[in-house]
Amino acid sequence: MQVSINTAVFLNQIQQGASQYQCLKQLVGEPLENVEVRGELFQGDTREVELDKIDQLCQKQSWDFYFSIPEELFTNGKLNQTIFDYLKLSERHHIRGLKISLGSFENLDENSLMKLRTALRDSEVKVTVENQPNINGTINVFKNNLITLLNKVPELGYTFDSGNWYWVNERPEEAFLALKKYITVFHLKDIREKATVMLDDGDTAWKSLVKNLDRTIPIFLEYDIVPDQLELEMKKVNDEIN
Repeated sequence: MQVSINTAVFLNQIQQGASQYQCLKQLVGEPLENVEVRGELFQGDTREVELDKIDQLCQKQSWDFYFSIPEELFTNGKLNQTIFDYLKLSERHHIRGLKISLGSFENLDENSLMKLRTALRDSEVKVTVENQPNINGTINVFKNNLITLLNKVPELGYTFDSGNWYWVNERPEEAFLALKKYITVFHLKDIREKATVMLDDGDTAWKSLVKNLDRTIPIFLEYDIVPDQLELEMKKVNDEIN
């Protein structure tokens, strides 16, 4: 297992005009497992063309391809119907995994859940929900909602974001202990004073989290990193997992 990369690591370059494809080309030859692109960082009129290029790059480099959806799966209990469009998009571009924020729900519509289960069973794409840095993302609320959802839609997975807990004044280490058994994807970042920093410069016991994570679970770096530090950040994680 090697570290994986979310294109958030290239945020500064992308804000200056680089495409996600151009940024990912910089990783050719690096020791990494998977790459994850972010839906909000595409230009709408060129997204399909760029996804094609990234798909080809991933196949050539033997990287698995993931996609982060900038939406919520549920809003007030109603299923976001665009999830079915994203599943079709994933099949076109050989995307292995989709990540989407869990959102909020009280009474889940059983018909919508059955439709979602059927779509997930018929697809090779793995969809994971993520904890958010808001009232729905506190440990107890999120855990209860996650368990409820996974009982109804066991085909879903869970992306643990190690940074989001700080914004609800909770500790990622405590959240990890409460949620470890449900984690299928791990988004890693270190936080200090509610800002992302380089690994070892923040308040997160990230090495302990990584060491206690099942070795089959992909670990994505997901924070802005200046180009000349990216290789070092990747090495820090690879040194811990290998």
